[in-house]
Amino acid sequence: MRNHPFYPGKASKQSGVILFVALILLLILSLLGVTAARMQTVEERMARNEDNRQVGAEAAEAALRSAENGLLTGLFTNFAGNTAGLYAPLLSNGSPVTPAIWNTAGAYITYAASGGPPLASAAPNAQTPKIVIENLPSVAVAGDDISVTSLNPASPPVTVYRVSAQGVGADNTSTTTLQSIVR
Repeated sequence: MRNHPFYPGKASKQSGVILFVALILLLILSLLGVTAARMQTVEERMARNEDNRQVGAEAAEAALRSAENGLLTGLFTNFAGNTAGLYAPLLSNGSPVTPAIWNTAGAYITYAASGGPPLASAAPNAQTPKIVIENLPSVAVAGDDISVTSLNPASPPVTVYRVSAQGVGADNTSTTTLQSIVR
């Protein structure tokens, strides 16, 4: 007859190593699961932030194109007052477009989709973008004579505008500012 370890009166030679190894493996698997869950949360947050940035950029782009269209169709003409988003800045003073201008009520034009796409189709869930237009000094067209004695009425100086548009994402955490030059 063989000796069996579970007979009463016989001492067991097992010391619980299997239990210890199983607990260590369970701990490692738990850490891997928690790490994977955290990575998923971070990736979700990154995707949400990118989507929010894209919404703000699309809103700014829609406002920029609308303002350019408004300039070309004669909608924006009163730059002498230097208010309400229409400015004729002096070169010595620099541009009025500073970060503070976007927070000053009445210092910018609010996008109203005049001549441009409606905001709901251009950037769903976006905040209403803001626009500032600067009437820059006139320039000569390439190939024109710019001497003082040349006053050719056939080729007058070209009026130049700088259009700045600020779009804000859906949850106010992302801001995009775009600029273009219109002649």
